[in-house]
Amino acid sequence: MAPAKDHEETDDSYGVVDVCKPTLGYKLAMALLLPFIYMLFFFSVFLVMRITYKASQAIDTAVIFNKPISSSVELVGVRGLDPSLAPGAAASPAFDLLLRLDNGDACGDQYREGGSVKVSYAGVPLAHGSTPGFRLGARSSATVAVNATSDGVGVPEELFRLMSAERRLGVAQLDIGLQLGWPGWESYYWSVDLDG
Repeated sequence: MAPAKDHEETDDSYGVVDVCKPTLGYKLAMALLLPFIYMLFFFSVFLVMRITYKASQAIDTAVIFNKPISSSVELVGVRGLDPSLAPGAAASPAFDLLLRLDNGDACGDQYREGGSVKVSYAGVPLAHGSTPGFRLGARSSATVAVNATSDGVGVPEELFRLMSAERRLGVAQLDIGLQLGWPGWESYYWSVDLDG
């Protein structure tokens, strides 16, 4: 009895060629390994795509969404808007303001030394005030109350007439400027309705 062969030899014009038949062990190994190889390939593609997506999110956060401090103002009170020559004009102009400061930086705190606030009408300064130093956490906000006052008494007569006429028309606006201190030295300006 001849021993069993797992391959056979065939004759070819160039000589003898050894053709191997796959064994049961080889077929079983391929049946188990091929799905694993496909799974490994697709997992590596998924992993590369996931890393690319996370990297693009990090770049977006760092480049697009990191914004400097932004702010807004609200006029909550007005006193002393009388003509300077009026008999009862003993009070100087004073303005109660609420400043809202927003830190758009997603990566860190923002610190500013105290700043200054100037309130004017038609280019004429009426009052000034100051803000305290502050620190804002990442993507946080704060509201600061500011009382802007003047050393003078009342409003100059010509400015008062202009202001009165514009108030009757409903178009009187105060110009408010905020200058933040070190390290940013940012300046912000708003026009706020006087009666509004």
